[in-house]
Amino acid sequence: MMFSRRTVLAGLALSGATAPAFAQSAPESQRAPVELVEDTLDLPSAVRLGHARGSVIMVEYFDYNCPWCKRSAAELNALLKAEPDLTYVLVNFAVLGQPSVEATRAALGFLQVKGPGTYLKLHLGLFGLRGVVTGERAIAEAEKLGGDRRKLIEAADAPRTTQWMKDAFTLGNSLGFTATPSYLVGTEAYVGGMSLAQKREAIAKARA
Repeated sequence: MMFSRRTVLAGLALSGATAPAFAQSAPESQRAPVELVEDTLDLPSAVRLGHARGSVIMVEYFDYNCPWCKRSAAELNALLKAEPDLTYVLVNFAVLGQPSVEATRAALGFLQVKGPGTYLKLHLGLFGLRGVVTGERAIAEAEKLGGDRRKLIEAADAPRTTQWMKDAFTLGNSLGFTATPSYLVGTEAYVGGMSLAQKREAIAKARA
C-alpha cells in the first residue's frame, strides 16, 4: 500500500463536508476570529500565490475531488491577473473521502520535495484530471513535473504530512467550514462555491 499512514486521517472522510452548488449570489459571510485567520496563514502546508504582500489576502480551503473547487481552479489564473495586488493562499482540506486524503498526501509530498514555486502547476494538473483524483494519479502528475517517485511517496507518508493535514482540518473545523470550497477574504469567511465575479466582489468589500 502506497500511503502507510493514511488511516490516521480516515475520520476526515466521515466529516460530513460536502460540495455545494453555486448560488446566484455569493455565500453569506461571517466574521472569522483574527487568530484563526493568522493560524491559517501560518500553516506550513499553505501555498501563497500572486502578490507576496497583497492588499487583500484570500484563502481557499479545497479538496481535489470537489467539483466546485475544480471550477475555482480553472478561474484562478484569471483572478490573479484581474487582481494583481491579491495574495491567494491554497489550503489542502481533504474532507471528501479516502481518495482525497491520498491525493492530498501526494500533493503535500510534492510540496515538500519540489517547493512552493511549482505547486500551482500540480494544483491545476490535478484539477484537470477527469474522474476521481487518487493518490496514485496525483503521484503520476507529480512525476510529470519532475518529482522523484520514491521521494514523493516517502514525503507523502511522512508524519509531518499527517500533522499538516490534521492542522488544516482542525482549523477548517474551527472556522465552521462544512463544505468545500470555503474561503477567507480578509477576516470574512465564506462557506461554499463562489464564481470569479463573486470572489472579486468579496475582495472589493475587503478593500473598502
